Amino acid sequence: MDSERILGKLLENNIHITLNLEEAHSIIINTCAFLQSARSESEEIIQEFIEKKKAGIIKKLIISGCYPSLDGNSLMNRFPEIDAITGTNDINHIIDALKSDRKGRFLSGDFELVLPSRFLVTLPHYAYLKIADGCNHRCAFCLIPKIKGNLHSLEREFIVREVEGLANNGVKEIIITAQDTTNYGADIYGKPMLIPLLKDLEKIKGIEWIRVLYTYPGEVTEGLVSYIKNSEKVVPYIDMPIQHINDRMLKNMNRVGQRKDIEKILELFKVNNIAVRTTLIVGFPGEGEKEFEELKEFVEKMKFDHLGVFKYFREEGTKSYNMENQVEEAVKERREEAIRSIQEKISLERNNTFIGQTIPAIIDYYDEKEGVFVGRTKYDAPEIDNIVLVKGDVIVGEIQDVVIESAKEHVLTGRVL
Repeated sequence: MDSERILGKLLENNIHITLNLEEAHSIIINTCAFLQSARSESEEIIQEFIEKKKAGIIKKLIISGCYPSLDGNSLMNRFPEIDAITGTNDINHIIDALKSDRKGRFLSGDFELVLPSRFLVTLPHYAYLKIADGCNHRCAFCLIPKIKGNLHSLEREFIVREVEGLANNGVKEIIITAQDTTNYGADIYGKPMLIPLLKDLEKIKGIEWIRVLYTYPGEVTEGLVSYIKNSEKVVPYIDMPIQHINDRMLKNMNRVGQRKDIEKILELFKVNNIAVRTTLIVGFPGEGEKEFEELKEFVEKMKFDHLGVFKYFREEGTKSYNMENQVEEAVKERREEAIRSIQEKISLERNNTFIGQTIPAIIDYYDEKEGVFVGRTKYDAPEIDNIVLVKGDVIVGEIQDVVIESAKEHVLTGRVL
């Protein structure tokens, strides 16, 4: 989304965008810095373009996004060939950096409320919508507050205006994101305002599906569950990372709530037929076999619709970095594979239940190699969940009723009648 807004800002200022390196005068690299692996990847790309700059292929190199916000001084010192850096809150400053002869930092501590237009790089019928940035939680494993600061929400009027523009350009599905979508608006309205925002977005003509990602378990309310269940446009799907289920591990992770609280909200989703995606962290400091067995049993019992599992990464600057009882890498890998194996079986069992059902699906594209259309049901977010292979009278970009005929772990096959 930030890259789309950067592109939109460039076009607003009549700056030509090219995919041909030989035509480029300047390069903007939008970075991620959440994990060391992401920072390492960013550094490799930066070094690659520094070599191109030395060879005279490009003239200016600008680094934007999370890495400059996290450690801009170090970045400039280590890579003196960089011409300018801009942070996560500095989309408007990118034009200054491009036009200026001054090398250095174009960083701002203020969150930009006035956003530029966007140049979509997703498929034309869906778009991600960031409603806030930053986070008020202080999870022991997370660098985001250090990079982005506390929660800062966009005003509802700005968001509605942006979605109206997206709808006018043919977008049918809006995918809502933030570091914590459930706390949206608390900083500017004095209380969470996700439901009022959803009501605003449902009124926009042309938007047919609204999908909510990145909710925080301790802030998901019965009111939100009820709203999703009864909504005409908010799909019956929620993304809610729980990270762990053992009470001691949750406390060490500095997560709000306990197992009983998580179970209560998950049961609400289940009885209301709302699909749940979650993520787990294995190998967090102090996680022993007892805690891991509890997590395994919980996954087997709960049967999540979608689940992602990640090994704990020891990130300098987080509270967990200096914790005792760090878990060996081999143990982390074994636990990650164990959870993944359990979920594979659950996913296949779940997908088999769809055979014979007619389910709305949005058709994303045509796969020429396989000779089949590829889409997603209302229970699946793009890029991370299941796909459905569709045959019949299919129209790309439309939401169509698909009869499911067969299933695998992550793939459904069906037909439009």
